[in-house]
Amino acid sequence: MRLGAGVASLALVVACTGGGGNGPASGGVSAAQACADNAHQRCTQLESCSPTDTQLRYGSESACETRETNNCATSLAEPFNGNTPAAVEACASAYAGWACPDYINNTNIPQACKQQLGPIINGGSCAIDGQCQSGFCGIAPGAGCGTCAPVPKVGASCALLTSCGPGLACTTDTFKCVVFGVRGSPCGKGAVCGVELSCVGANVTTGVQGTCEQAGEQAGDACDPTERTGAGCDRNSGLACNAGVAEEPAEGGPSAEGGVEGGVEGGVEEAGVPSNTCQAVVVAAAGQPCGNDVGGQPAYCQAEGTCTGASGTTPGTCTAAAADGAACNLAGGPGCIVPARCIGNGGTAGTCQYSGAQSCH
Repeated sequence: MRLGAGVASLALVVACTGGGGNGPASGGVSAAQACADNAHQRCTQLESCSPTDTQLRYGSESACETRETNNCATSLAEPFNGNTPAAVEACASAYAGWACPDYINNTNIPQACKQQLGPIINGGSCAIDGQCQSGFCGIAPGAGCGTCAPVPKVGASCALLTSCGPGLACTTDTFKCVVFGVRGSPCGKGAVCGVELSCVGANVTTGVQGTCEQAGEQAGDACDPTERTGAGCDRNSGLACNAGVAEEPAEGGPSAEGGVEGGVEGGVEEAGVPSNTCQAVVVAAAGQPCGNDVGGQPAYCQAEGTCTGASGTTPGTCTAAAADGAACNLAGGPGCIVPARCIGNGGTAGTCQYSGAQSCH
């Protein structure tokens, strides 16, 4: 399986988890300015690397900037952390030089964006990574507070963690922390490919592993929608594999893909959208169709929305994620728009909040 865009970039927290108030810091920049600068650079880099990822996670680049600025300000107000506005500002200047695959996978982090360390020893209560001497705050899904702990290693369980830390992904089937596979790496159950790659030949039912191969990067590239014998398409590049299963358009009417009058026999391929080729990915707004087969290819919900009611080739409908402060549920949805999390008493129900909004001290 190939890690989805939203999941692959979930760990982009780096230097913006820290502390320091709103006045000018020793480096001469205020927390408000540092947070705004960092959010701008972070979000424009994501938009440059993958506009699709921006839509899937935030909805738009401007929404990304607003949300990341708010998240940074909330975390900078937390006590007992080692970060400063100056460190946040320094990280902002490093985004442009961060290679896109590394940036989206949160690997090979620039020195200026590496986690600042706080004073709390392992075992102490924390709300953000920047409070811990280890640089990692282990927080269970649904919880507002966690415990400072060593940074998880490859193979560690992430069943009770919201993150494996920088450079690692939490598999959704085995709940283990793993590195992103590179080209030629095994993939499938308990193993994921990094961005720009497709897991070919894996069978989750039998446990047979596949191989990470280059995904289609250009519209029109040949692809295999099942990824059984060939690669799929790179969703981060804004592409999805069109399976060519749409209904044949009625004579003289619009094509299944929204074409002009005069559709002819042959379905999608004859209507100008060849089957088994990479085509522009569909990012659907709330209320629009979504699922594995919408007009012959998958359609995903924007801004962390949930696709409700989809089954096999039957489309569902996008349900919007909950707004900040609104009710959310980790089990049945709705979820929250990143970087907010569904925080309650550690159960599945809660409200959408930024990490650090509830002080743990």
